[in-house]
Amino acid sequence: MKIGYMYRMHVSPPKGGNHVHALELVQGFLKEGHQVHLLEDPTVPGAVSFSGATDEDLRSFATSVDVLYIRVDARHLGKWPAVEACMRFAGDRPIVWEINAPANESLAFSWLGGRRLNVKESMLKLLKRRIHALRQMPGIWKEERLRRLLGKRVDTAICVSTALQGYAQKKLGIQNSIALPNGGPLIPLEEIEQRRAKRTSDQFTVFYSGSAVYPWQGLDILGSVISLARKKAPDIRFVLAVNQTTEFIPEGDNVLICQGLDRQGILDAICSSDVCVALHPDYPWSPWGFHNSPMKLFEYMACMVPVVTSNRGQMSELIRHRENGLLCSDSAEDVLAQLKTIRDNPEFAQELGNAGWQMIQNGRSWPDNVTETLKVFSRLLEEREC
Repeated sequence: MKIGYMYRMHVSPPKGGNHVHALELVQGFLKEGHQVHLLEDPTVPGAVSFSGATDEDLRSFATSVDVLYIRVDARHLGKWPAVEACMRFAGDRPIVWEINAPANESLAFSWLGGRRLNVKESMLKLLKRRIHALRQMPGIWKEERLRRLLGKRVDTAICVSTALQGYAQKKLGIQNSIALPNGGPLIPLEEIEQRRAKRTSDQFTVFYSGSAVYPWQGLDILGSVISLARKKAPDIRFVLAVNQTTEFIPEGDNVLICQGLDRQGILDAICSSDVCVALHPDYPWSPWGFHNSPMKLFEYMACMVPVVTSNRGQMSELIRHRENGLLCSDSAEDVLAQLKTIRDNPEFAQELGNAGWQMIQNGRSWPDNVTETLKVFSRLLEEREC
């Protein structure tokens, strides 16, 4: 099978979750013996990269494949004319959208950017947020209209969450939509032990990985937890792995900031921790609620480390409280209580870590994600032949 994958970035080496997602799929397709054609990404060995400079380049790309797979995220398709052109040039070839975000995700910066829990906000700052949101609305409306128009030609949407499956069906009119969460790497026990052996501190360690720029990463929630822990659990150390420093990163004696860790460094840090957190606020402005598929959650579990995560969205669908992880509210008291449960019950913590690892090993890995995606492609091609 020749798969044309459009995602508008250079994915190797990966710099974030979106890069990891695309790279894992491309490498997985190649490993399964398929050809992968990319548009303007020469970074993946084994894949064929096409130029997108002219319409003829786009036509050559679209007509060289059996199925066209297009990543749809918060970046507006209206600013990516290659999508509409390639969908047109694809003729009757199957077209599949990989939906990672609705167009309104940009409103997160209006509602959550710079937010601080339990800190009263000035009327001026609140007004600035509202103005910022209002300025986004015309572009969001225009983008959603374009997505609905292009969606008429989409055979199937593969959505990273059930929330986005609802968005695809109800907002975009793509009834043939499925939910397929992100995956985690398959890490054998021997490798986990090797990474654990690199640990340099005996202090109980809580690990966080994420961006300090994106407001849906829950840094304000974590900051409140860190402040409370200084008073009620001073023995707990928080290790934060971020790509860049900003004014919003929590600070203090119980915090260690690790900036710019590479992929291997992240996995070493996870394996060297006692518990990992994935804390995400709600999206009150969106009818789809919290729609993300937090990749960090899958990576934490893949490393056999117990997780504490927010009781909403995909986290509450995947995590069974006290069976394969711990769910929490946005309350700093509740989050800290869950962390202390892990600290005070090492055998229970090990059970949770093992259960999470088993979950990745049995259906929630990137190879599993690749298999399910290829099933969609194969089914559509078989329907074309009938």
